[in-house]
Amino acid sequence: MPHSLDGYHALITREELDPTHVGAMLRLRKRLFVDHCGWLLSTTGDVERDQFDCWYTEHCLLFSGVELVGGFRAIRTDYPYLTKSVFPQLAVRRFPSRRDAWEISRFGVLPCGARSRTARVNYALMFRFAELRGAAALVALADLSYERFLTRMEIRTRRYGPPQVIGNDRMGRPLTALAGEIPLGLADNPGLTKFLDLGRQLEIHDATHVLGRSSIPA
Repeated sequence: MPHSLDGYHALITREELDPTHVGAMLRLRKRLFVDHCGWLLSTTGDVERDQFDCWYTEHCLLFSGVELVGGFRAIRTDYPYLTKSVFPQLAVRRFPSRRDAWEISRFGVLPCGARSRTARVNYALMFRFAELRGAAALVALADLSYERFLTRMEIRTRRYGPPQVIGNDRMGRPLTALAGEIPLGLADNPGLTKFLDLGRQLEIHDATHVLGRSSIPA
C-alpha cells in the first residue's frame, strides 16, 4: 500500500451538479472500457453512458494533479441499478434493495506507469465513499480477476451465484462475470482497515452533500 497521497485527490458529484466533470468521466469510461478493454457498450461520440447514468447516480472521480485518472459510479440499491436490472441471472439469492447497500460499477483507472498505485488509491476512495455513506455492503458485477485481486488484498467477498458468460468483447472473446458483494463490517472484513486508513488521508470534495447530508432524497 502506498504511504503518500501527494497529488491524488477526489470529487464526488452528480451530473446535475457538475456536468463538466461528469462529462469528463464519461469520456474516460469510453477510453478505458470501450477502447482499451474492448467492451461492447453504447457510445455517442467520445462518451460512454447508459440508462443508469441518471439523477440519483453518484460519480466518484480520482485525480492525480489536474489529470483525471480513474473513478467509479455508485448507485444506492433501493434505486434501479445495473447488476440487478441487466444481469438478474447471476444471482441465486435475492439482490439487495436497501439504503445501506450501494452498487459500484464502471470502476477503473487509466493504464499508465503508476497504474497499480492509482488502482489502490481508487479502492481506498471506494471504501471511503462507502464509509461516508454509511454503507453496510458494496454490490458489484465483477470478473474473476477482480475477485482474485480482492482476495490477495485480504478483502472478503460474498458471491450471489456462480460465474457465467455474459457476452463477448469486440474481439469475440467470452466475458465471464459474477455478481456479489463486499460486506463492510470490520469485524467480518478486517482487511478493509488498510484501505480505510488510506482513504481517510485522501482529499475528497463531496459536492452531493448539503449541510453534511446526502442530497439524494430518501
